Amino acid sequence: MFCSNCGAQLNEGSNFCHVCGQAAGALIKKEKAPVVNEPKGNPTPVLVWGILGLAFALSGPISFLGIIFSCIGRGKAAEYVDRYGDESKQATVGRNLSKAGLIVGIVMTVLFVLYCLFMVGLFGYFIRNIPNYR
Repeated sequence: MFCSNCGAQLNEGSNFCHVCGQAAGALIKKEKAPVVNEPKGNPTPVLVWGILGLAFALSGPISFLGIIFSCIGRGKAAEYVDRYGDESKQATVGRNLSKAGLIVGIVMTVLFVLYCLFMVGLFGYFIRNIPNYR
């Protein structure tokens, strides 16, 4: 039972509200609303984006895609935690793979750009220094 004046929960045999003192005639019976558990979301997309991020990060020439996919995976992981409050094992693994993919993707992209600059410089050196090549 609940008090109609203050809404406090009362015992069945109460004559008065113990919070506000309202008489028993004003007490109303109210059923508790059933607790509905929202089904947990599917953490698989977080895991998939994490795997794609790390796989493309290790690919060399297209490692910049690993950076993009890893950022998407980290965003999906944050969205999953915000929406459902806790992380599943798949979401945790996906978030960690995305973090690794982001780091590896940045390193591989920088190395690939340095490699390309080195090759362009080497090609320019050979063009300038080999007399028969002109």
